Amino acid sequence: MKKNLLKLFAFVAAAMFVSSCVTTKMPDDYAVTPPVLENHGGKVSVNITATVPEKSFNKKDVIEYQPIIKYKDGQKELKKITLLGEKAVGEGEVIYAQTGGKVNYSDVFDFEPGMEASELWTNTTFLKKGKNPTLLEPIKLADGVINTSQNVYHDENIFNADRETAEMLNMDVSGYYELETIISKQAKIFFLINKYNLNWRLPLNKDEQNKEVLEEFKAFIAQGWEIRDIDVNAWASPDGEEAFNEGLSENRAETGQKYMTKLLDSETEVKFNTKAHGEDWDGFMNLIEKSDIEDKNAILNVVHSQPDVTKREEEIRNMTVVYKEIADDILPPLRRAVLKVNCFEPKRTAEEIARLAVTNPEELNDKELLYAGTLTEDLDTKLKIYKSYMTLYPNDWKGYNNAAWIHLTNWELEDAATLLAKADELSSNNPMVVNNLGALASKEKDYDKAAGFYNDAKKLGAPVGYNLGIVSIINGDYDKALNLFGSKKCNYNVALAKMLTGNTNGAKTDLDCAEENAKVNYLKAIIGARTDNARMVYDNLAKTIEVKEKYKTHIAEDREFINYFNEEEFQNLVK
Repeated sequence: MKKNLLKLFAFVAAAMFVSSCVTTKMPDDYAVTPPVLENHGGKVSVNITATVPEKSFNKKDVIEYQPIIKYKDGQKELKKITLLGEKAVGEGEVIYAQTGGKVNYSDVFDFEPGMEASELWTNTTFLKKGKNPTLLEPIKLADGVINTSQNVYHDENIFNADRETAEMLNMDVSGYYELETIISKQAKIFFLINKYNLNWRLPLNKDEQNKEVLEEFKAFIAQGWEIRDIDVNAWASPDGEEAFNEGLSENRAETGQKYMTKLLDSETEVKFNTKAHGEDWDGFMNLIEKSDIEDKNAILNVVHSQPDVTKREEEIRNMTVVYKEIADDILPPLRRAVLKVNCFEPKRTAEEIARLAVTNPEELNDKELLYAGTLTEDLDTKLKIYKSYMTLYPNDWKGYNNAAWIHLTNWELEDAATLLAKADELSSNNPMVVNNLGALASKEKDYDKAAGFYNDAKKLGAPVGYNLGIVSIINGDYDKALNLFGSKKCNYNVALAKMLTGNTNGAKTDLDCAEENAKVNYLKAIIGARTDNARMVYDNLAKTIEVKEKYKTHIAEDREFINYFNEEEFQNLVK
C-alpha cells in the first residue's frame, strides 16, 4: 500500500508542478487508486515522494501542500510542505528550474476514533509573484486508516483466588480447601539397651508425659478415620557396635509394626512404611548440645574429630563412665521406635458442598464455601456463592477478588472496579489482585495503567507475560508481544501479532486451531484480504456475521476489505 501511495503522489505532484509553469489549473485526466494508511501503536505514518521533472518549475513560483485527514467527527491538518522556485522568497524546499528534483514528505499523526472511515486529502495553493494565491482542486491521496492492530482480544489472564492459583504463585495455601487433608498423630515407644522387646515397665515408657501422648495417639486411631498409611521408624543409641545396632534397630522397627497391628485390631490391610535407621548419631549430638554438661563442647569435638565409627562408639562408652548424664539422660531416649499414623480427614462430598453453598452457605466453613465456587461453571451461581462469602467473611479479600473475576468476565467493569478496590484494601501488594487491577485497566483501554499494574504484579511473582503481550500489541511492538507470549499457540492474539509482523502463514496456523468465534473468523478474513484469497475473505466474513450480525456495519467500512467493496458478493454480505 505504501508503494502505491508513493507512486500516486509522485504522479500527482509531477502533474501539478508541470501545470504551475503553464497554467495554474490542474489536469483532469489523472487516475487515482488510493492506498490505505495503518495505525500502529496509536500512530499513523505518512511517507510520500514526488518527482519534479526538469524545466517544469518556474524560478519564482511557490506551491504549498496542506495534507488533511477528513473523517466523520472532524479533520486533522498534517505537516505542511512548501516548494520554492530558486528565485522565490520564503522558507521551503528549493526546486531548481533546470534540474527539477525529488521531494520527500513524511509525517506521523495520532490516530483518533473515526479515522477508520477517513480520507487523506491535500489542499494545494499556487503562489505566483504579483498574483493572488490560487487554491487548486483538492486531491484525494488515501482512503481510510486500517485499525486492525488495535483489535486485540481481551482474554486477559484473570486470577481467581483458589488453591491451585495460590500454589502457582507460592502464596500461603492455608486458607484454601484441600480435596485431601492428611491428619497425622505420632507417639514413641522406648527400649532397654541392646533389647528390642516391648517393656512397659521401662522408665521412659512409664513417664506420664509419654503415656499421655500414647493415650492421645490411641484415641486418635479409635476415631475410625480412614488410614492412609503408618510410618514406623526405629533407632539404636550409638554406644554399641555398628553392625549389632543396625540389626537392633531393624528388630525394634518390627516390634513397633507388630504393636501397631495389634493396636488396630482390624482386618483392613494397612500400608506400613517401616524403616530402621541404625545408630542415631544426629540425635546424640543434638541432645548433647542441649544438655547442661559442662564439658559438652569437648565431647562434641571428640565425636566430630573421630572419623572411625568403631573408635567413636568406644569413646562414647568411655564417656558413659565419666559422665553419668550421658548414660542416664542422653542415650536412653535414642533407643526408640516412632509410630506415626496418617489419616484422611473426613470431608463433605463435593455434591453436598455445592448444594449447601446455594441453600445454607452458613453451614459451610470459609474454605468449603470458597471451594464451592469452583464446583460450577454457571457464572450466576458462582457470583451468588461469592456474595455469600463476602457477607459471611467480610474481612477476607478472596471473596471480593473472585466476585470481581465474574464481573470482569461479564464486562461489568464498574462493579469489578469497586470489588477489586476492596480486595486491594484488605490485601495490599497481593499478586492476584494487582494483576486483576491490570486486567480491569486493559479492558478499560487504559493500557499505560494496565502495564503499571502488570509490572507490579510481576515483581510480586505473578506470571503476567500474556497480559503484557496484549499491551505490547496495542503499543505497536509486535515482536515484543510474541516474545512475551512465549510458546503459546492456537490463540487469537498470538495470531494477530504474527500477522502484524508479516507472518500470515503462522497467523493462519494459530487461528485454525484456536477456539472458533467471531473475532477468529474475522481475522481469518483479513488474512484472506491481505493474501488476495477472496474465498477465504467471503467464507470467514459470512461466519462472522452469522455469529454477530452487528459486525456488518464495521465490515462495510473496514478498509482491510477496500478491494472488495464493489464486489457483488461482498455487498450481499453487508447489506
